[in-house]
Amino acid sequence: MLLAGTAAVTVSVTGCGGDPVAGSSNRGSGSVTSATTVENAYIVPAYVPGRCVIQLNAGAEMRFTITNNRPVETEQLLGLSTSAAHKARVMTTINIPPQSTVSFGEPSAQSLDGGSPRSAVRLDRLDPDLRPATSVNVTFRFLRAGDLTLPVPVEACPVQEQ
Repeated sequence: MLLAGTAAVTVSVTGCGGDPVAGSSNRGSGSVTSATTVENAYIVPAYVPGRCVIQLNAGAEMRFTITNNRPVETEQLLGLSTSAAHKARVMTTINIPPQSTVSFGEPSAQSLDGGSPRSAVRLDRLDPDLRPATSVNVTFRFLRAGDLTLPVPVEACPVQEQ
């Protein structure tokens, strides 16, 4: 009886799950935040109207948010690469001040210059194997953080009107 009670207490103290993955792009409860983080990243391709087929020659946009958690140092996105496209073009270069967040392709959470959005990254000549609702690895190159690679989802087909 004593042994069963000890086992029950041990299970309740240690919990049911493992530790959160430190390199995870999931910023949910219990996740580890690094000095530079990339969040809400996704690829938005053009679709053939009325069909769930990506227009490979139309390219795509990649939208994401970068947070610089450093207390005093500025971060900078130098570029990115992915096998999903022949070329990734960062349309604007911007310094990310300490303790701030900048969004690419959507309005910034913090207003650095009136809250205007930064251009999304353009992906040219998409890989013919790219499929909706899948993920591809993208490597973000930063001045201070170096290379950060994470899986980025391809937006699912838009809802079709019938």
